[in-house]
Amino acid sequence: MDERPVRLITAAQARVAGISRGMLRSRRYQRVLGSVYVASEIPLTLRVRAEAALSLVPNGVLSHHTALALWGASGPVDDRLHVSVRRDPKRAKPRVHGLTVHEVLNLDDQILDGLPVSRPERTFLDLAGGSDLTGLVIAGDSLVRRSPATPESLTALATSTAGMRGIRLARRAATLVRHGVDSPMETRLRLLIVLSGLPEPAVGHVVLDSDGGWLAKPDLSYPELKIAIEYDGHHHLKDARQWQRDIRRRENLERAGWRVRVITAADLLTAPATILARISTDLHARHLSHLAA
Repeated sequence: MDERPVRLITAAQARVAGISRGMLRSRRYQRVLGSVYVASEIPLTLRVRAEAALSLVPNGVLSHHTALALWGASGPVDDRLHVSVRRDPKRAKPRVHGLTVHEVLNLDDQILDGLPVSRPERTFLDLAGGSDLTGLVIAGDSLVRRSPATPESLTALATSTAGMRGIRLARRAATLVRHGVDSPMETRLRLLIVLSGLPEPAVGHVVLDSDGGWLAKPDLSYPELKIAIEYDGHHHLKDARQWQRDIRRRENLERAGWRVRVITAADLLTAPATILARISTDLHARHLSHLAA
């Protein structure tokens, strides 16, 4: 993120400064959120929108989907700005289009690039209240990759927390979060395999050649059976050099006796049963060969 704070101005501040309502609505300014404006040449980045949200919620903390995005992680998407604030019955929540204010008993935040943001573990729990299992595991995998969170820290907070909406889902999802997952679609593929009852594949296992040199690092694999499962997104087709590297890596694996399965987005979204049948067949065949060896 690494953006500097910008000069935001509210309608009330504009009046005090002698800026008329007409001027605020002119081409010199643009509305960011509610009564908060900024100069028209300033891009409305997430950072700018987040600062505007905090200006409307004193002592607030950026949370939920907004915190997830600020951590640079993937997961459930919501264009609204989310801010959590300590519950106070004497204080009325602001009602602003595009802003959701959550009243909570306790805040768990830290400063991220100058902004108060929910810690990644708390962000994970907050998202559980409005997510499904797959979306939450995607968020967890991504937070582990993009923030200081670990699968263990997510599990620890989920286990020790009670009374939050979605906490049971959070506890289950935390046990499915793994290190080293590169993309949301890889999470979806792994969950398809695991939740179907097939053995869980390893994530990012490094395959070495007979001399101990680096050979490949499949997205998912069953190392003992020498089965590699690769997810190919559209970027593999658009990047010619990446495509060539993928081909060479798969050829190297196959020469080393590995069975390589390539799964595409179309496979995952439209033919999940076919994917499972292919992997199940590979597991059965390789298991028999392994026993016979």
